[in-house]
Amino acid sequence: MDLAAYLGKAATAWFLGFFPFFEIYVAVPSALALGLDPASAVLWPVLGNFAPVPLILFGYEQLMRVGAFRRLLGGRTSARFTHLVERYGAPFVLLITPWIGVWLVAATARALGMARRPLLFYALLSITVYAVVITAGLNLGFEALGG
Repeated sequence: MDLAAYLGKAATAWFLGFFPFFEIYVAVPSALALGLDPASAVLWPVLGNFAPVPLILFGYEQLMRVGAFRRLLGGRTSARFTHLVERYGAPFVLLITPWIGVWLVAATARALGMARRPLLFYALLSITVYAVVITAGLNLGFEALGG
């Protein structure tokens, strides 16, 4: 695959990882379907999925001034989720990030005052672990089917 084709596929995988609702569960299988190797099928979606975390952490106050974001992020936090983040902190972020989405986890954790470094570390670790598991599972499935 030439460089231009690779960069196009990598950019697509990154974008799918970045876009809310698609995130890692669509980005990794799509990257493999595009023909990226397993390492690239993990790397680009992870980078795309992780990109909102620093954006939200460092731009949270500015985002909350925008009415649409304030309604979207403010209306999504439940008392139960808030309690879990406050009680379990970073390990909870590690477990829940891929399930409810990195955008929501980062905004909620920031709103609750979670320290930036643990949030950055555990969000990246969580996204990476899930991407590796998805990639490995798909590759095992392809091999079992004779592909």
